[in-house]
Amino acid sequence: MSEHIILIHGDLLTKERLDTVHNSRCIEHTPKNRFQYVIFLPGLFHYKMACADAIWRTYIQPKEGRDDENSLYQHTAVLRPEETGKMVSKPGFRRVHDVIHHDIWASMMDCWRIEAENKNQEWNTLETFVASEPTWDDVVAMSRTIVRKYTRARPSTIRDKRFRKSNMLRNRDKLMYIDVCQAMNTGDIGRVEASFLPWIYMFKATGKHKYASQMTRFLANLQFNWPEKLSDIIRMNLLCNPSGHAASCFRNNLYTKVKAGGLNGTIEHIIKESPLIEVYQIKENYAHIKKDGRKALWSIPNQINEGMVLMQEQKIVSEEETAIFNVDGDDLID
Repeated sequence: MSEHIILIHGDLLTKERLDTVHNSRCIEHTPKNRFQYVIFLPGLFHYKMACADAIWRTYIQPKEGRDDENSLYQHTAVLRPEETGKMVSKPGFRRVHDVIHHDIWASMMDCWRIEAENKNQEWNTLETFVASEPTWDDVVAMSRTIVRKYTRARPSTIRDKRFRKSNMLRNRDKLMYIDVCQAMNTGDIGRVEASFLPWIYMFKATGKHKYASQMTRFLANLQFNWPEKLSDIIRMNLLCNPSGHAASCFRNNLYTKVKAGGLNGTIEHIIKESPLIEVYQIKENYAHIKKDGRKALWSIPNQINEGMVLMQEQKIVSEEETAIFNVDGDDLID
């Protein structure tokens, strides 16, 4: 048995129990008796839940950030008008996950509308832009412009504090979350691994100290401490594809929870939900148009920068509970 390893996926509680076993056996003489062949891997479903929780802690939970007409809370009140109480108390993973997706879809559509009109005054709607049959080079160029202007422009160049503090940071963080979800669904483990560091900073800044510590330790082991062959094996086993087909979504620890079913993942449901994007009325609130002198109602922190500073200073903001959201069957449907 000592010639093999056992990979165990799980949440932080599983990791803490394994640490207890390792610590209790650390004086044994052989690697086998010290249980060194048992290697913990963070369950990526739990990782995704932690990412959603970090966004919730940043943009929905703080009372100070709920009054801005372009805030994520105000958008949530339009999308789920009867669930605003749940969204600020115990929303559950699926609600937060869906709100993030719907809000970024609406935001990006608004950005595309603005950039299309900037490129050609006749493209004053997305319908006219699509009808013009833009080239792929145009799409790529405009995509890069959108990323530069609406997610990471330099603060010193923007005098509209509401635009900079609210919309740009929120777009950046939501796109980071979307990237994690897509990378996991398509089995792109390289993108998943690349996402760890910025989210570690986010975890640290939002008080998720345990997640920040465990993901930091895992990333250091994966990239520097474990033998290269072992790291490759771990990368290839962080995600699984239950069907075995290339076109199917990848999963992580799906069957350790529940084999979920239901109608929320159907095309019909998605089409039914899509019109809700329109009622956000982002266009009327000038969410992505700079207006000099507009004050921010609340200064949203740049959690990546905040987390980076805290990691360097080795400061603990607060201790969070091991659990994040309660897991329901619908949570496991993409």
